Amino acid sequence: MTKKEFLLHLQDALQRDEELHEDMSLKDIEEWDSLAIVSMISLYDMHFAITVNGNTLRECQTIMDLINLAKDKIEQ
Repeated sequence: MTKKEFLLHLQDALQRDEELHEDMSLKDIEEWDSLAIVSMISLYDMHFAITVNGNTLRECQTIMDLINLAKDKIEQ
């Protein structure tokens, strides 16, 4: 999966219409809430076979932090 594809999956998981960028702060994204975290746990499991817990996701500050959780499986 490429970064662009990941961003599209993230956008879908957040049910967001506006495009996302890797330098965006998660606290500035209105849709970033507990439901989004559950969706992200599922996304990492389905697409990357990675188990990520809610605490790890809550510690992320930017979209780049989310990308870095799967950096070995995301193409540049």
